[in-house]
Amino acid sequence: MQTLTTRPRSAPQAVPVLRGRAFFGSLREFGRDPLAVLDSGWKQLGDLFAVRLGPRTLYAVSSPELAQAVLIEGQRTYQRSQTFEGGTPLTYVLGLSVLTTDGDTWLMKRRLMQPIFHRQRIQAMGAQMAAAGERLLESWDRQPAGATINLGREMKVVTLDIINRTMFSSDVLPAVDKIGATVDVGLSYIAGRLRSPLRVPASWPTPGNRRFKQSQAALDAYLYGIIRGRRASGAHPGDLLDMLLEARDQDTGLGMDDLEVRNEVASIYGAGHETTAVALTWTWYALNQHPEVLCRLQQEVDTVLAGRPAAPEDLPNLPYTLMVLEESMRLFPPVPLTARSAQSAAKLGGFALPKGAVVLLVINNLHRHPDFWDQPEAFRPERFAPGKRAGINRMAYMPFLSGPHQCIGSNFALMEGQLLLAQMAQRYELRLLPGQTVERVVAVTMRPKGGLLMRLVRRQG
Repeated sequence: MQTLTTRPRSAPQAVPVLRGRAFFGSLREFGRDPLAVLDSGWKQLGDLFAVRLGPRTLYAVSSPELAQAVLIEGQRTYQRSQTFEGGTPLTYVLGLSVLTTDGDTWLMKRRLMQPIFHRQRIQAMGAQMAAAGERLLESWDRQPAGATINLGREMKVVTLDIINRTMFSSDVLPAVDKIGATVDVGLSYIAGRLRSPLRVPASWPTPGNRRFKQSQAALDAYLYGIIRGRRASGAHPGDLLDMLLEARDQDTGLGMDDLEVRNEVASIYGAGHETTAVALTWTWYALNQHPEVLCRLQQEVDTVLAGRPAAPEDLPNLPYTLMVLEESMRLFPPVPLTARSAQSAAKLGGFALPKGAVVLLVINNLHRHPDFWDQPEAFRPERFAPGKRAGINRMAYMPFLSGPHQCIGSNFALMEGQLLLAQMAQRYELRLLPGQTVERVVAVTMRPKGGLLMRLVRRQG
C-alpha cells in the first residue's frame, strides 16, 4: 500500500475539464448515472478534474492524497457545501444537525452527541438488534417455500425496527412503509435538486415541492409526537432518545430543545437505517455473484453458532462475516459522493480552485484507486483480514468518511450489519431472481433501482 505524499508544485495549474456539450456540459449524462461520468472523467483526466453541469461546475477528487488535503489538512478551507438556501442539501430533510453543520455549530453538536455513541453504549444495544433480526427471520419463515421478496424493502424494515427499538423503545413495524416513504421522498428530492441546473425555490407550490413538504410534515408529526410524549411521561428507558434529552453541553450545561432533538433524531433515522439497509442489500447481490464467498461465510456462521441464534457476543468470533460486509461497502459504498465548498480561493494538489468551488469527493473512485488496491474491481473480503487491515490507507477506504466528520454512528452500523448478515446467512440463502436488470441509482445513498428481487431458500439443518 502506498503512503500519502505531497507533490510539490511551483505555480498552480488550471484544473482539467471533462469535455461535454457547449452549454450543458455533462448535465444529461450526470443525471442518468453520475458515478459513470465521474469514473470516465477520472480515467481520462486523473485524480482532480472539473465537470460542468450547465451553469455549475463541480471539482471531482478521486485520490486519497487529495481527499486528505480536503477532509483533514484543509478542513477550515473546505466545509460542508452550502449549496441550498442557507444549508447543505441534507438540511432540507434533517435540519441543522451533526450531519449538516460545520465549524463551531458542528463542534458543539458533535460534543453533545459523542457520549451517546460510545462503544460500550452501542454494545448494550446488541440484544435489541438481534431481536429485530430474529423478527425479520420469523416473518420469512411464514412465507411459502421459494417465496420472492424485495430485499431492499426487507432491509429497510429490519433497520427501521432496530432504530426504533434502540432509540424509542417502541414498535414501528405497523407504520414502517409510511416512515420509509418519507425518507425516500426526501432523498429523491435532494438528488433531483442537486442535478437540476435551474432550481425552483422550495417555497414555490410545484408538485415536487408539495410532495416533499407533505412527506416532511408526516415525518415531523411522528418525531415530535414521540419527543413530546417522552418529555411529558417522565420515563427514562435508557434508549437513544433518553440520552438525547438528557445530554448537556459540558461548558454551558444547556440541553437541546425539541427542534434540536428532532433534527438529531431525524439524522440518526436517515443515516442509521438507510445506509445499513443498502449495504446489506448490495452484500447479498455480491454474494450471488461469488458463491465461493457465500460458502465460506456459511461455514463460519455454522461453525461458530452451532445452530443457536446469533448474539452480539458472537461477533468477535465471526471475522469473515465482517470482512464480507466491509468489502461490499468498498465496491458498493452506501454514500458514494460527498461535497465540500471552498471558503476561499485555494490550491489543491497543485491546481487552483476559486472561492466557492464545490469539491466532490468521489468515494466510489477512492475505493477503486489502483495505487492503493490490488485488483480493485474484484470482490475479495480477504483484503480486510485482521492481519491486513492495518495496511489499508484510511483515506482510500472510508464508507463512513474520515477525519473530524467521520460518521458518529459507524460502530453502530458495523455491529448492526455484521449481526444481521450472520443471522440471515445462518437460516437462509437469498438467490437473485433471474432476468432482472440491476441498476444503481444515487439519491444521496446508492441503492439498486427498485430494490432487489430475491428468492428465499431456507437452509436445511
